[in-house]
Amino acid sequence: MTFTASANAELAKADSTLYLLSPFDQVSISVYGQPDLSSRQRISDRGAISVPLVGDISVGGRSVFQAQKLIEHTFVEQRYLVKPIVTISIDEFSPKVVTVLGEVERPGSIEIPPGRNNLAIQIVIAEAGGFTGAAHKTEVHVSREDNQNSSTNKKTIEVDVSAMLESSGKGLRSNVFFVQPDDIVFVPRRLF
Repeated sequence: MTFTASANAELAKADSTLYLLSPFDQVSISVYGQPDLSSRQRISDRGAISVPLVGDISVGGRSVFQAQKLIEHTFVEQRYLVKPIVTISIDEFSPKVVTVLGEVERPGSIEIPPGRNNLAIQIVIAEAGGFTGAAHKTEVHVSREDNQNSSTNKKTIEVDVSAMLESSGKGLRSNVFFVQPDDIVFVPRRLF
């Protein structure tokens, strides 16, 4: 798959300013007027939390607001509370990293800052020390888990970082590709 400036589902999906809850985030949950229902816990590796009375609820991949509304809806649906007000706060963000390999000055892991879902590929390359002189900037490969399949397949996305750098220098922000946690960015060697 080649990334271009035209419509791309990856671009639209990843460009989000809302933080999405992730496995291993530590959260505090409280229900107004119901201190017995309050808890502090880590989101499980499957993205679930355990809420007193109602059991496990999947909150991974949802914003804090969406998770609050889902828990409120579950309390009402299971007839435990009539008009609950649920508050979720994030006490600790789970660590999120991207691996950068190939023709960059400092290959290795780049940490995505706490509270962020992703980073622009240009920032990831810069954090890895930038391209080497032999880097093939027009065919950077991003390997990512394919979440739309039930199996854990990887897909590779080809990104033209050179074009992005040129367009951002002209003040254009429409041509941005976001790298997500656990992606592997590989910068191949240019053939002379």
